[in-house]
Amino acid sequence: MEMNALDPAIKFGAGRYRQGVGLLEECGNEIARFGKKIFLLTGPKAFAAVKDRLLPSLEKAGVTYTVEFYEGFCCHEAARAYADQCRKLSCDEVVGVGGGRVMDTAMAVAEYAGLGVVNIPTSIATCAAFTCMSIMYTPEGAQLGSWRYEHEIDAVLVDLQVIAECPTRYMASGMLDAMAKRIEIQNGKPSITLADTPVDLFSAFRMAEYTYEVLEQYGLQAIEDARQHKVTKALEDVTFIDMAMTGVVANTTRSYKQAALAHAVYYGVRTLFPKESKDALHGEIVAVGLFLQLHYNKLEHEIPVLKAFMQKMDMPLTLSDLGVSATDENLQKLEDYLLTTPHAAKDEAGRALLHEAMQELR
Repeated sequence: MEMNALDPAIKFGAGRYRQGVGLLEECGNEIARFGKKIFLLTGPKAFAAVKDRLLPSLEKAGVTYTVEFYEGFCCHEAARAYADQCRKLSCDEVVGVGGGRVMDTAMAVAEYAGLGVVNIPTSIATCAAFTCMSIMYTPEGAQLGSWRYEHEIDAVLVDLQVIAECPTRYMASGMLDAMAKRIEIQNGKPSITLADTPVDLFSAFRMAEYTYEVLEQYGLQAIEDARQHKVTKALEDVTFIDMAMTGVVANTTRSYKQAALAHAVYYGVRTLFPKESKDALHGEIVAVGLFLQLHYNKLEHEIPVLKAFMQKMDMPLTLSDLGVSATDENLQKLEDYLLTTPHAAKDEAGRALLHEAMQELR
């Protein structure tokens, strides 16, 4: 499918989704359903976290593998090069192991190679592993657009012990990225109804309301459990919500209209201030953008509640906390960028409201 094209068909996510303790030891059999010669794309830290348990599982299942390490942005140049390598090696499946960038890149590699993909996320910082699309960038990190795929992911396999060992910053980031869906679907409105909303989008909204409530209720406990590297029901529940349920929400909207100004803030920050924001996580930037989004939705009364929740997880609360100085000049650059997106109204009232909302980033 052409990048950025909107497929009329809904793909709900992964053909198979599993999460549990000890799942790495079962990944070989799961992957063998789709291929016996795999191209395994990963990052050094992610691979170190899983290799002692994953590789024996692959070998036991008779799955041979080529491991390649990638730490860059998800870009066409890298995806094409790895796809060429897949073809030369006669691989029959791509497996991604790592965080969101690796998940997105693995899917892009598979698309160029004409293969399926199994994703094994090592954090729940985003739902990228479950979403039938990749966010594409230049090699330098400027955002290019979304590449939506015509098919589902073969499988997503989540080992809960790996998630429990991951720094809690990634879990907090994933929680806010998931919570963003409810707020962003309402873009520009304090409320929406089925009567004035397409049924697929409204269905995604109602699921997003549910995910928001669960994360608000159990998220802080899951963070505390992860700090102690414990797999508990709270951690299991939050993992399922962050990965599977949020992925279904995104896929139900065809990865379209479930994200609005808060995600546009993310893309703007990455595009305009790539060096300054390089250490900030996707969900951290989106979370700061939610303050602007809530103001734009005329739900300013929710901002203090969300800030207090984020403070308890030691999350950034301002543009400056993300590494970008909140000067008038920088805010104007970002505001001008947001006005180029379809999420910001271009009339006088819309522009005035966006200008007001920009102050929430300070």
